[in-house]
Amino acid sequence: MISIAEAISDLLFVRDTVVVPGLGAFMKKTTSAKVNPVANFFTMPNCDIVFDANLREDNDLIVNYISDKDRVSKSEAKTHLVLFVTDCFNKMKQGKKLVLEHIGTLRFDYDNNLVFEQDKSVNYNADAFGLCDFSLQPVIQSKSKEEIKAEIEQQQKEKNTPVTVDEKAVHADDEKPRRSGWLWILLCLLIAAGVLYGLHEFDAIRFPWEETQRGPASAPGTYKLPFYEKKWEWKEPVREANIWIVAGIYGHEEDAARMAQSLQWKGYTAAFYELRGDRWYVSFGRYTTEEEATAVLREIRAKTEYKAWILK
Repeated sequence: MISIAEAISDLLFVRDTVVVPGLGAFMKKTTSAKVNPVANFFTMPNCDIVFDANLREDNDLIVNYISDKDRVSKSEAKTHLVLFVTDCFNKMKQGKKLVLEHIGTLRFDYDNNLVFEQDKSVNYNADAFGLCDFSLQPVIQSKSKEEIKAEIEQQQKEKNTPVTVDEKAVHADDEKPRRSGWLWILLCLLIAAGVLYGLHEFDAIRFPWEETQRGPASAPGTYKLPFYEKKWEWKEPVREANIWIVAGIYGHEEDAARMAQSLQWKGYTAAFYELRGDRWYVSFGRYTTEEEATAVLREIRAKTEYKAWILK
């Protein structure tokens, strides 16, 4: 089931106020883009999220959203919300901070007042989609207009200067083909010498001065090239990653795709969704061994509120 923090985050993109019954209300205040002409800095449109602990009226906004998204009854969604609020107050009464992912943190101060700190990593202003803060660097011109104009006139004069023939360069160019011809002849001689030496080593030919030392020619010998016999090598079979950590099951592909994309945004880059039977399964990833999947599941349950489980 979708977490309450995720439901609040989704609703803040489309609503200005999201009330969590029994906890308080998260309100969105839009700030326009700003330009600092002195520092040449542009700030994109943004939203400030404030928390009002006195606004706790039950308007069924979150309950209806969870019921429609997870396709559960409203009573089940309301029970999930009540357990979430109770768990929040228990944590904060112990002196701990309540971390709402992509929204901010809640805690009690010394006067037992709820204090909210916004998470600035998410911008809930739809007008800022595709924008970012940036600064403009001024273009510094190192030369004056008069110097640039003088350089252009000098280049024009050099282009109009008549071309003179350098006799030494012409003669040097005539000598290059002659030198290259000698190099080609020397290279051919070296190649021929290498070929003759190789044939002699394999007894393909014999030089005249070797006949007197070896005596009369005998039957030509045969030379067997070395034969490489490939030995069989055992390779460890590759295990298939067929163990999943399921994050949720949906009846519609759109909901599963949205859930998998949300997991990838939260750092689970291996998250995916797949059709099994008539339901869409959303998983944190695939794993080859049950030990590896169990270790990852423990980490997920310790850091998040997902009720994940292992599927073999």
